[in-house]
Formats: sequence, C-alpha cells, structure tokens
Amino acid sequence: MSRIRQDQSLNRRRLLQYTAAGVGLLAMPAIIGRAALATAQTSFAGESLIVVPWSGNYELVFKETVIDPFNAQYGTKVESVGGWDQMVPQIIAAPADNPPFDITVTEEFIAGQGQSEGLWAKADRASIPNLDAVYPYFAETRPGYESWGVPFAGGTSMLIVRKRLEIAPDTWGVLWDDRLAGKVTADGSSWWWSLSVPAAMSTAHPGLDEMYALATAEPLFAKMGQLKVARWYMTGAEQANLLNQKEADAALTYSSDALGFLTDSPDEYVAGVPKEGTSAWTDWFIKVRGTRHNDLADFFLNYLLEKETQGRFLAKSMVFMSRKDVTVPPHWTGYPQSNADFHKMFQLITIDGWAKINANYQAFDDRMKQTITRSAG
Repeated sequence: MSRIRQDQSLNRRRLLQYTAAGVGLLAMPAIIGRAALATAQTSFAGESLIVVPWSGNYELVFKETVIDPFNAQYGTKVESVGGWDQMVPQIIAAPADNPPFDITVTEEFIAGQGQSEGLWAKADRASIPNLDAVYPYFAETRPGYESWGVPFAGGTSMLIVRKRLEIAPDTWGVLWDDRLAGKVTADGSSWWWSLSVPAAMSTAHPGLDEMYALATAEPLFAKMGQLKVARWYMTGAEQANLLNQKEADAALTYSSDALGFLTDSPDEYVAGVPKEGTSAWTDWFIKVRGTRHNDLADFFLNYLLEKETQGRFLAKSMVFMSRKDVTVPPHWTGYPQSNADFHKMFQLITIDGWAKINANYQAFDDRMKQTITRSAG
C-alpha cells in the first residue's frame, strides 16, 4: 500500500463526525444478469464503471494491471479514482440513487463505517465463483461482515534495516537494540500502526486486542516511549529522507514503501515481516448502494479474484493477495504459504477494534502525542 496512510489521520478525524445510522442491505442480481459469461465480452462493451482503489502508486499499479487489461478484454470504460478514507463522506453527500462511484476499496475502518451508514450493497456470493480460490483467512478475520464485497489483497507494516549493520529484520525487538539507539524512525501520523508494534510483540492478549482500550494500551504506549528515536516521520517523503540521508538506520515502514526502498537501493536495505507477526489491513472492494451498473460491477468483482489479475498486481507490489495459487515474485521473500501462515503473520486492527478505538479516539491521540514528545530527539 503506497502512501495511503500519509494523510490518513486528518481524514479519519473528519470521518469520525459521522454517527452510525443502521444498516440498509440491498438484494443484488446475479453476476452478469443480462449476459452469460460466454457473451460478457460484448455485453458490457462501452459501459462505464468508476472504481476507487487506494491512491498513489497503488492506483498506478491497479490501473496498469487490473483496469487496463479489463477494458482491453471487454471493451468497457472502467475508470479509477484514487482515494483514502473520504469515500464514506462522499457517498453520504451524494444522492442515494446516484453515488459518486460504483465500487470502492475498503480496509477495516472504512468497511465498518460504511456498513453502519448502510452504504454498501451486499454481495451475492453465489455469483462470484472465484471466491472458492480465496484463503479462508479473509472471511475469518471479518466475521459478520464477510458478505460485503470481495477480498482482493492486503498490506502490512514491515521492519526495514540498513543492510551494512548486519541486523536481520526478523524481530520487532530490533527497534530497541542499543546498536540502533537514536537511529530509529516510526510513524507519528498514523500512530496506530506504530502502537501495533508492541501489541504484536506481546502475548498477553490475542492479536492486537491490547490496543482497543486505554487501560490495556498503556503498557504499549510505555514501550513505544522507550524507543530512542532519531525523529518520528509524518509523511512518506519524510521517512525516505530520514533513511536515505542516514539520519535513521531502521524504521517501521509499509509494504509498498518497503518495495520502493528495496528496488531503488537493493544493496542498502533489508526488510521483512518479523517473527512476532505484524499489523495489517485487508483490501476489500465493495459495491456501493445505488450504483447504476450492478451487472458490470458484479462481473468486475469476480474479475478481481482471477488468478491472472492477482498475479499481475502482485508482480509489481509487496502486498499479499487473497488467492491461494498466485505466483510469488522473487522480491517477496517469506510470503505466506498457507491459511495458518496468514493468521500467524498478519494481525488486523479489526472492524470491532476500530469501533472501540474511535469511541475514545481523542484520548488515544493525546496519549500518543505524549509518547512522541518524550521519545523524540
């Protein structure tokens, strides 16, 4: 996920003003509706569809590897509009029968907010046969919400270390290593991912559950306060400057950011998912209620799960895909090989977990500001 987190905190604060208003579910048609699979190549020719992936490099790769091949094959006019977490406010502001887009990507926070506002169209699972090839992990980590949309992929927090130090990025404890004192950086903007590091290290609670209440999160804040930070970064560009100018030698980074560092400077950095596992999010694409392109939207959702579609996207990214049988590119060492691997490696801030954090968001935010102030410099 390339820089989708960069302006997340400001947008998330804006989004929190919206309150839950009950869920309105719409029964959806079959995957094609007016056309059988055999005639899909001509059935949708000339039809438009607006899809929202994440912004930045994610959208560029999504357009190149997903949208462009789809349009070339079916003669459609599918477009992408990159976004982050303004999707929910934009849908709310638009007429219910004329949403600003037809399909949108969501992670756990956006999925929960949109469902509470009744903004999603419930998927017809029988009409999406490619779901049979998806790891159960994706539904198992979204109980009660798995009937909306399809899981495409997911992104992770990762650990990156300067290679010449010969310190393997195989444990989060590296960030507290004396050899890196004053040479560490972490995310001070989307602070929940930084707070997830000691949560992933801890065995006191399942998953990241310690994050969901201030009382249980206090030891996590205290642990983060013990970091000897060169500087907390607030944007992706700032993270890159800290590492590339050697002000920092190790960082909490993100999957697509890590790929950029490894690609641009292959002899400078080493990155990976530590043995304790890492925080992650899952990219589910969901149909927006009121879309005027139901049939094409259903067909596109199934296309997102095709082996060829997922393989093209994975070849140019460092996310994890939802299909079991993708070909893993050489740059993604340690890619999960089973459903058990997914559960071990990737811990989500769950939909319910986000609801608990948001209920006391300002207190969490204030506490993290204290941590950043005490550990900076």
